[in-house]
Amino acid sequence: MSETARTGASEATDGVADISDTDDATVRDRVWDATLVLIRQRPLPFQMWRIRKRAGLGQEHDRTIRRTLAVMAEAGWLDHEHNSPWWYPGERADEMFES
Repeated sequence: MSETARTGASEATDGVADISDTDDATVRDRVWDATLVLIRQRPLPFQMWRIRKRAGLGQEHDRTIRRTLAVMAEAGWLDHEHNSPWWYPGERADEMFES
C-alpha cells in the first residue's frame, strides 16, 4: 500500500476537514458563492462581515475575502468606494438578477 493511499484513508475516517486546511481557491469560491447568493436575496449594500459569516469563514480569511470582493468589483459584479466598508451590487449583478 502506498503512503498516499494510507493518508487518504486516514483522512477519510477523520471526518470533515477544517477550513484552515483548504486552499485559497476554495475560500475564493466560497466568497463568490456567498456574495452572489446575498446580492440575489438581498440587493442592498453590505459589509464584508456578512460574506465572512455566510461563507462560514474566520477572520483569518479577511484578506482573501477583501481581494475576492475587489475582483468582483473589477468584473462589474460589485461597486465599492476606496476605504469604505460598504459594498454594493454592481451593474452586472443588477442585469443578471433583474426580475
